[in-house]
Amino acid sequence: MEENYNDLDSEDESEHEFDVDQGPSAGTNLDLATQEFLDETRSTRVLQMKPNASGEYALTVMDFVEYLGIELEFEPELTWVGREMCNAPMPPNAEMIISKSNIVYFHDLENDYYTLEHPLTQRYLKVLERSRIDILALRTKPAVSGLFFCQPDILFHQQFRNLQIPCQDCGVLQATIKCNQCLQSYCQGCFDNLHKFAVGPKKDHSIVYTAVGSFCSSCNVKKPQVFCGNCEDYFCFTCFEAMHKKGFRSDHRAMLVAVSDGEIIEQSVMCEECEDNFAAFHCDFCRDNFCLQCFWKCHFNGHRREHTITKVSVTPMCNQCANVRATVFDEQEQELLCTDCFTFLHCKGNRQLHLFLDASNILLLLERLDPVVQEHLRRARPRVMWAIMKLQGWTRGIETRRDYRRRKNLIMKVQRRWRGAMTRQKLLQMLDHYKWRRKQIHNYFLPKSRIERQQAKRKFQVAVAQKDVSSKATKTKLSQLKDTILETAGANPLEDPARTAQDVNKTKASLIDDKKPVVKREKPPISLPVFAPYDSAKFLDDNQPADEKTKTKTGDDFNSRLAQEKTLRDEELTNKDLRNARDLTMRQLLRIDNRPSGDPLEKYKPE
Repeated sequence: MEENYNDLDSEDESEHEFDVDQGPSAGTNLDLATQEFLDETRSTRVLQMKPNASGEYALTVMDFVEYLGIELEFEPELTWVGREMCNAPMPPNAEMIISKSNIVYFHDLENDYYTLEHPLTQRYLKVLERSRIDILALRTKPAVSGLFFCQPDILFHQQFRNLQIPCQDCGVLQATIKCNQCLQSYCQGCFDNLHKFAVGPKKDHSIVYTAVGSFCSSCNVKKPQVFCGNCEDYFCFTCFEAMHKKGFRSDHRAMLVAVSDGEIIEQSVMCEECEDNFAAFHCDFCRDNFCLQCFWKCHFNGHRREHTITKVSVTPMCNQCANVRATVFDEQEQELLCTDCFTFLHCKGNRQLHLFLDASNILLLLERLDPVVQEHLRRARPRVMWAIMKLQGWTRGIETRRDYRRRKNLIMKVQRRWRGAMTRQKLLQMLDHYKWRRKQIHNYFLPKSRIERQQAKRKFQVAVAQKDVSSKATKTKLSQLKDTILETAGANPLEDPARTAQDVNKTKASLIDDKKPVVKREKPPISLPVFAPYDSAKFLDDNQPADEKTKTKTGDDFNSRLAQEKTLRDEELTNKDLRNARDLTMRQLLRIDNRPSGDPLEKYKPE
């Protein structure tokens, strides 16, 4: 008993720990169905244009990164897949359409159907999964894995938009232009190589000038030296001091901006003049490397003022068009291509299945094309796949154990509820016993005085009156129901209104007959049975006078018994029309009370 009480107490606590599966009843729960629909819609791959900082609606690399399901916090080295998909043009057999809600959907011109899925989704998903496996396989090659850029540069540059960085393509000169769609900063030469002669979406990309590429927002002559975070503008020192002397602008916070090309220095070459600082420039005429200070000291006067400087960077061009910077490397064709040429050349046939690598990082691409690294990848990929499948099996085991625990908790909850119901039933039985005992004790202490009995009678009369009122209301409702049944009997073509009215009247008559008081008949005194001969009992007439009937009393009793047994045989439940006995009980249908017993002396027993 104590265990059952504990189960009852812990039943409410377990309801908060575990929720019963609402799957079968989800169709009737509108809130749950709406939440499931919203979750399914949210998990669908959909491209939607969002306004950028300048208020323009355009698809960016971040939109395609979210579309492909790339987690920048854990796999930032796969950002190039989303960038390639963002810059890829539409295949010849598809077009992109933008709805009024800025949701992008696509039209297949050959099959004439519309879909939310990008026509190149499966290609880039395949490349994405292949790149993930290769990254895991190259973890055992430190010389190659160290060339991966493992920092989420997109998130970093979005948070620090005014930070001056080197060109993200060549890495030599400072970036002067930031592409709003590619979310990368380039120098002017690299931006022209990637965007100027492109035929795809890259030719329409919008730009924002960085601190190096812009001028003072006030005088528009000098290079910016200060960035005001409150004004969100660049100023030179003179203009900043002049405009922020008075008023609330004197409280504005400013940050120094480095705008010199010489501050982006390669950390591997030393200056050949001072041999102390790292080299910043290479003179094309002197053929020497200089730091920033030494270069201006040596080239300030004379003809050396006309010397030009360069910083060498490898930027391979597309083998197909030879006008745009190559961004992908076709593994099957072993060829460097730009995004536009690769998309147009691989839109049909088996070339749709070609895989490609990132060609933006030249050093990483050269290392990956090394035969030793290729052999390492060929051997490491099956091991990586085996490890992934083993990890998936382990996680699936976790899900299985969690599902088993959930089902076990459900079964235990049902058992606790059943034990609680049984315990409550026992308690109710005990309470019934206590009520019966209490009634006995209460009868012993009934009121004895006249006033107390009158008060008890008044209470009883009130209860009886309430019962009469409720019974009259019930009779009124039944009569209304009967009238409604008779009025609507003709609505169903298979129902006969006359038969329905007859059945209702029969039922009412049978109920009235059942309510009539039973009149006990006086039985004659007990006497031995005297049977009449066969000939005298054969031709009996029902219209005989009373004195003659008295003479043949014993024969009449025998015949009435035979007729009653015949009636019982004819009116069995299997041969009877139940439509005429709607309101009869099973005991009345089977005529159990009228059926004679096997005792021949039963009719001689007094009632």
